[in-house]
Amino acid sequence: MVAMVVAPIVMGLLLVGGTAGWFWTVERTEGTAQGPRMRLRVDADCAAGAAAVEARVADLGVLERAGTNGAAQATALTRDLAIRAPGMPDDRTHLPAMLAAPGALALTRKGTPVEVAFTNVGVQLAFSGTPITLLVAEEPLPPPEDLVATLDGATVEIEAVNGVELQLASRAGDSRTALRGASDRAVQVRHPLPCPVRVAIVP
Repeated sequence: MVAMVVAPIVMGLLLVGGTAGWFWTVERTEGTAQGPRMRLRVDADCAAGAAAVEARVADLGVLERAGTNGAAQATALTRDLAIRAPGMPDDRTHLPAMLAAPGALALTRKGTPVEVAFTNVGVQLAFSGTPITLLVAEEPLPPPEDLVATLDGATVEIEAVNGVELQLASRAGDSRTALRGASDRAVQVRHPLPCPVRVAIVP
């Protein structure tokens, strides 16, 4: 009986989580984003770094056009990316910084690094309604009280650990800003930068 009562609640929360992640993604998709069109110049120390930033922009759903100044796509260190910004007040400062961040996620257990490979990264809402970056590992993870998560050296709050699932909370600002934080974190972890990259908005 308990299972019959709890199951619809769980499914409802999962649907809400999926819808929230979908809403943020759709809002940022070409043709639906409300912000201005911008051009990004990406300069990287390696071709793979430039390609990773382009993949991040495509993953965010704001890419309208990509170019490489006539260089071969596979080897170009520079990308010219035409985007339609999401429409947040700080797009011009937030987007370049977010795209140029290394995206290095690290876990430690009582000060010892934890080697982990993630098979999937997404965005959902926790049971509390907090936007989370949800990471699925290949093997079960240690309990949350034993773990510390950092992204590019900054500590990230762990909402929960459920077997192979790691939930990283995003609570900054209002609900829209928090959801953007969870989404941006997922994109960064999916496409970590293998070398230093510089991203700027150009006229």
